[in-house]
Amino acid sequence: MRIALLTRSYPSEDNLYQYPFVHRRVVAYRALGYEVRLLRLAPEEGEHIFDGVECRAVPAASFSAAVAAFEPHVVAVHGPDEAMWPAIAALEWRWPICAWLHGSEIPAFFREKAQRIADPALRDATLTAVSARAAFWREALSPWPKGLSLAFVSQDSIGLMRRDLGDLLRDDRLAVLHNPIDTDLFAYRAKDATQRLNVLSIRPYDSPTYGNDMAVAAVLALASHPAFPAMRFNFIGDGPLFDETLAPLRGLANVTIDRRFVRQEEIAALHRENGVFLVPTRLDTQGVSRDEAMASGLVPVTNSVFAVPEFVDERCAGLASADDAEGLAREIAAMVDDPALFLARSAAAAARVRRQSAHGIVIPRELAWMERCAQV
Repeated sequence: MRIALLTRSYPSEDNLYQYPFVHRRVVAYRALGYEVRLLRLAPEEGEHIFDGVECRAVPAASFSAAVAAFEPHVVAVHGPDEAMWPAIAALEWRWPICAWLHGSEIPAFFREKAQRIADPALRDATLTAVSARAAFWREALSPWPKGLSLAFVSQDSIGLMRRDLGDLLRDDRLAVLHNPIDTDLFAYRAKDATQRLNVLSIRPYDSPTYGNDMAVAAVLALASHPAFPAMRFNFIGDGPLFDETLAPLRGLANVTIDRRFVRQEEIAALHRENGVFLVPTRLDTQGVSRDEAMASGLVPVTNSVFAVPEFVDERCAGLASADDAEGLAREIAAMVDDPALFLARSAAAAARVRRQSAHGIVIPRELAWMERCAQV
């Protein structure tokens, strides 16, 4: 099967966090012998190579010809929205379209994110864009295009889509396909009990929805714990909110703050050194970085909101309620006080990912789904 894959974005050396889950799919498809042509819409033609994979930039006017030249069996689209749709529609459904909706393509997810923007003018402008996106989907799916199938990474994200589209969604054209986790790269090595004292955070800092302020508050709440001087906290990431968010932690001897993007291989190495992954959230359709950490045996400490309960429970994670930084601190403290709890959760976290969202499970399901769509 030949797959023409259109993506809204793709990683590059200077921005490692642009749709890395698409890159992992491309690598996995090719490793299994599938042909993949990777395309990204852009004003001008060009290309860049990331980790040995060529991503071709094509203008919308050239997209149809680029697809036709490849003669695919199916067109896979990641992150479709109103800006991409004219190029997709120009294919005139000559090939089946399998489209993944990961986050902000879903109007209700976009709305939840917009409502947390502090600046009133920017918030209002973004909410106007949300309304336009909802209207776009209602028009695009009325009637449902003959060759279109949609994939969501969780059941919760389908529920979010139904908030705006209701019965327009056709159950027979939907699939739930989790973002695959590379359990070879994020290999499990049994943790030592002392690693419960090492807490890692790797996050973007460009939206309050990531909950990084809760992570900071949790560390400050732990400062009164007797074991706090022995604990180590490592914060890594980047974004416009980075310095402001982490300012309260600067000066603490046991807190390391590192402003940068991190490659997957280094993330795996950091996983081996730590035992707890502090990953609060206000909005998630899955939580790929959390699941990668779980695969390595880290115990995630997060909030039980949106899709999170589909992927973790109290046996493999520390769960706090929404916007509950004190709850995050209590979950970390509970494992500091009880090494057996930490070790049990660590093993359970690694096992949970391997039976639910490991690449060895998800990638064959995705390929089988695309092959079925290609035969309709």
